[in-house]
Amino acid sequence: MDGVNAPFIADAPEPPAGPPSIPASRGNPVPAAMQPAWRGAHPVGRQNGMRLLPLEAFLWGSRAKPPQPRTRPDHVLVWVIEGRVQFDFPRDHACLRAGDLRFVPAGTAFAVLPAPGTRGHVALIAARLGAQAVPPLPDQVLAAHVGSHAAQLDATLREIGVETPDGDPGTLPCLMNLLSLRLRQLAPGRAPDLPESAPPDRPLIDRFVALARQRLGQSRSVAELAAELGSSTLQLDQACLAAHRKRAVELIHDLRLECAARLLRETAQPTQRIAADLGYSSHAHFIRAFVAATGRTPEVFRAQSC
Repeated sequence: MDGVNAPFIADAPEPPAGPPSIPASRGNPVPAAMQPAWRGAHPVGRQNGMRLLPLEAFLWGSRAKPPQPRTRPDHVLVWVIEGRVQFDFPRDHACLRAGDLRFVPAGTAFAVLPAPGTRGHVALIAARLGAQAVPPLPDQVLAAHVGSHAAQLDATLREIGVETPDGDPGTLPCLMNLLSLRLRQLAPGRAPDLPESAPPDRPLIDRFVALARQRLGQSRSVAELAAELGSSTLQLDQACLAAHRKRAVELIHDLRLECAARLLRETAQPTQRIAADLGYSSHAHFIRAFVAATGRTPEVFRAQSC
């Protein structure tokens, strides 16, 4: 396992009898291009700047148990077909399941630990190769669910996997462009896992929403509201995620925007007064949040609502 924690995954030190077969997932045969190429007894990249590996062969992080986050010089795409993968960042943790995908830009610290029986795909993309993509590859960690785009993404990785250095020089950049577009089409990742035995706490959520409405102008934190309800931030977030797939702070943000839209439609209050009454840190903050949510400034929204 020494080579696993090196900047690049090292070739296997002991030569097996021949290239091992990679088992297919149920209903998801592993395409030939997704299997590593072999030179003698060692896996090699299929072309310069891109390497495709089976997820079950990919372990990344420090030598600690469990592995702790470390940076890599290349972009890493992890796609889970079957099983579970523990994915850790310095300040965040996630458990990936079938259909989940993470794209990690070069230079990001992370750790990956597949559970026994996991199947999936890993693409290691050199930073210089990723720089050719138009539109650009994500510059932040992308958490997505492949869903109905599995066939298209599979085909794109297959094409990149069989491309060779002596092929048409324009082909690989085009394929990188296509990969970037495929990633942008994916649905957002799942909300953090919740205990299956814990249904939404409707009474808590109803009391939270009512209290948050009352306290909008007071800029109260989620922790303060949770304490007032006799709950904790974690319990409140879990209840909100289970019922609305949004955290408590996101629901407060939605309540502010909802109240702002109503005041703009039904009153002649200046936008500065609305921003202050709803607890925005400044008038500029209110305008930015409103434009991001509606695509219109408060003044335009008011004029079009008359």
